[in-house]
Amino acid sequence: FFYTALLFICNCVQSVILQRYFHVCFTSGMRLRTAIIGAVYRKALVISNTARRTSTVGEIVNLMSVDAQRFMDLITYINMIWSAPLQVVLALYFLWQTLGPSVLAGVAVMILMVPVNAVIAMKTKTYQVAQMKSKDSRIKLMNEMLNGIKVLKLYAWELAFEKKVSEIRKSELRVLKKAAYLGAVSTFTWVCAPFLVALSTFTVYVLIDEQNVLDAQKAFVSLALFNILRFPLNMLPMVISSMVQASVSLKRLRVFLSHEELQEDSVEHKTLTGSSLGVSIVDGVFSWSRTEPPTLKRLNVCIPEGSLVAVVGHVGSGKSSLLSALLGEMDKLEGTVAVKGSVAYIPQQAWIQNSTLKENIIFGQEGREEWYQRVVEACALQPDLEILPAGEDTEIGEKGVNLSGGQKQRVSLARAVYCDRSVYLLDDPLSAVDAHVGKHIFDQVIGPQGLLKDKTRLLVTHGLSYLPQTDLILVLVDGQITEVGSYQQLMAREGAFAEFQRTYAAVDQTDNESELKGGAKAAENGGVPALDGAAGVSTESKVSPAIKDKDMSKKTKNPEVGKLTEADKASTGRVNLKVFWAYLKAIGVLLSCISLLLFLAHHLVSLFSNYWLSLWTDDPVVNGTQPNRLMRLSVYGSLGLIQGVAVFGYSLSASIGGILASRVLHQSMLEDVLRSPISFFERTPSGNLVNRFAKEMDTIDSVIPNILKMFMGSMFNVLGSCVVILIATPLVAIIIPFLGVLYFFVQRFYVASSRQLKRLESVSRSPIYTHFNETLLGVSVIRAFGEQERFIHESDQRVDHNQKAYYPSIVANRWLAIRLEFVGNCIVSFAALFAVIARDSLSAGIMGLSISYALQLTASLTWLVRMSSDVETNIVAVERVKQYSDTEKE
Repeated sequence: FFYTALLFICNCVQSVILQRYFHVCFTSGMRLRTAIIGAVYRKALVISNTARRTSTVGEIVNLMSVDAQRFMDLITYINMIWSAPLQVVLALYFLWQTLGPSVLAGVAVMILMVPVNAVIAMKTKTYQVAQMKSKDSRIKLMNEMLNGIKVLKLYAWELAFEKKVSEIRKSELRVLKKAAYLGAVSTFTWVCAPFLVALSTFTVYVLIDEQNVLDAQKAFVSLALFNILRFPLNMLPMVISSMVQASVSLKRLRVFLSHEELQEDSVEHKTLTGSSLGVSIVDGVFSWSRTEPPTLKRLNVCIPEGSLVAVVGHVGSGKSSLLSALLGEMDKLEGTVAVKGSVAYIPQQAWIQNSTLKENIIFGQEGREEWYQRVVEACALQPDLEILPAGEDTEIGEKGVNLSGGQKQRVSLARAVYCDRSVYLLDDPLSAVDAHVGKHIFDQVIGPQGLLKDKTRLLVTHGLSYLPQTDLILVLVDGQITEVGSYQQLMAREGAFAEFQRTYAAVDQTDNESELKGGAKAAENGGVPALDGAAGVSTESKVSPAIKDKDMSKKTKNPEVGKLTEADKASTGRVNLKVFWAYLKAIGVLLSCISLLLFLAHHLVSLFSNYWLSLWTDDPVVNGTQPNRLMRLSVYGSLGLIQGVAVFGYSLSASIGGILASRVLHQSMLEDVLRSPISFFERTPSGNLVNRFAKEMDTIDSVIPNILKMFMGSMFNVLGSCVVILIATPLVAIIIPFLGVLYFFVQRFYVASSRQLKRLESVSRSPIYTHFNETLLGVSVIRAFGEQERFIHESDQRVDHNQKAYYPSIVANRWLAIRLEFVGNCIVSFAALFAVIARDSLSAGIMGLSISYALQLTASLTWLVRMSSDVETNIVAVERVKQYSDTEKE
């Protein structure tokens, strides 16, 4: 009775220490993932344009989602690298004390398995690299498709691009299938390892000496030690696999984080202090890549502070590159560049954030209402505010999906003007607006009497009508400044500028006349003159249907009215059985049944082999030996062989089934998304979609099949253990119902909470990728305005919000484990107690079998609940992938 009490106390102390250890490991993993996401985001803000060509958006998103997760998974069990071998050594030492030198046969089996698994690990790493390459290509293509979805639908290219994605996906699945075969072999070796070690040890023990009797004490102490071996031997391949995956991810991260960064000192901001110059370039030579010929050669420019300078030239002459050089976006090969004061930049392609119109203009600056109203009026945005459903509080969508090109450009210009900087770099901001709107903006904002009249302005333009009002004109030809001077001076020279003037004059005049006539005609007909786009089209007609209000007079300032995009929502309650059924159908009902039968066969044979061992130990000893030992040994070995075949079969069928399900679900989601109308893409941030195709598909590819295998194994282990304990010590039946009720309530409470936390974590993850995608698209604007720290802070806040859902799930896991291990410890203690009470009526073999299974039950119970929870929380990935099947289709 003393030993029974000691067994219970030791198990409880072990549970508390172990769960505290796991809490530290999981928290460390979470922090490491956060650090990697932060490092990748910060690096993305500073890498050079050369590096940006080699690291696509898809690759960088995968670094933040898949690769960061791999490191987190590794940290959780990293200490198994040394603790698993230590457990093996200690178990073997105690086995030596029990069975003597015959345990060396078991050691030999383990040693033989090392090279086999080393080869498997090397091949797995190769397949891992190949799979990640395919995944990167797929995510890159999906990003491109989502960014250009309007063009794709306009040209009806859905089928063509669907085929391209499917081809990449096929190559990815081919690699996954090869990895599944290897995984089945690996599972076979490691699951069978404890049995093979036991078989080889018992065989040598009984054959080397006829006097060696396998009694209950030796057999079941050995069996308990072999079961102790099972955990480290099962964990080692998982840890090795995680290390292999993490090493691939580490290499990818190292490559990305080692990319060349933009030269911080390429543009000097203090040199011109006290000077009358606003911008200065001396002997400047610039290139987009150090390995390519220079794009801009021998530039010498001195621009007086407060002047308006036009930059003109034919297409491809280097006008936009000149502005990029002043921003420090190009590699400076020679010379010096100096800019006096702060800079504002308006790119040729306007960059719009997924927020309200007002937030896009204010851009994180202090609120100055009077200045804001002046800017809106000067940038011709007042008519737009009047027709938008919620005015300035209207959400203008990801990349400004519900604004015309001209409206986006005017918002971009308003942002720059509102920020009130010293130097303005304007890359053809009037190209997307109509002639009369362009004239209004030039007069009110850019020109000699505009809001920016005291600022240094570099205006890239093809609009010849504005040139006479500029202070200076730079003429670029093939990356070199060929002429500098005022409008009158350059016209008198009859050089490159005069040729440029003749080329564009006729076209410019024709366009202006037609646009002005169109605007006048619209006004005569009682409409609103066109602000952007083709002549005669009213601004009202340019507003996307997604934000149009049926009655403009009923416009309200309620932000909900102007809301366009839908946040990723978390489902509530239990996962619908339809989700499980959808996954099983994707696998195939026949294959699912085959896998289940093989699982059942494996565990029945495993139970019977241990029962056979108990019968063997009860055999009578005649003249110091057991006469039936050879028959017992051969049957025991045959049962092990059947067990091995079943293990290989269920592992392979489950893995192949997972790949089949993955293929069906990905194809179904791809078809559902591509057949959705434009309004769906306007209200769904691309980050949500990328998250589905990246993280959720990775869960379906790699996580769910393994978790299902572990869940089935845990369930059969618990059922088998309970059956053996009840047969051996029927008195335990008095206790099990009470413990079963306690177990049930703990399990249901945990699963409900854990499931919802997983959903919240998945939902809060999407905004991280949405914000990251948005940042990558507007990185040059963010850098020009010097807003890197604000965007880093915003990214960190989104990651922190994600952690608020993830950390409680770590705590919930520990809460569960402590309570379940207590239930398991109670069962072990009662099984031992009743075995002691009924020791006179029980055979030693059956008693030993009962105690050995009871010792396994604690871990099996905890593992079963965790796996049932993991199945439910990870099947949420299938639920989220299937979400888009119910959306409206074209």
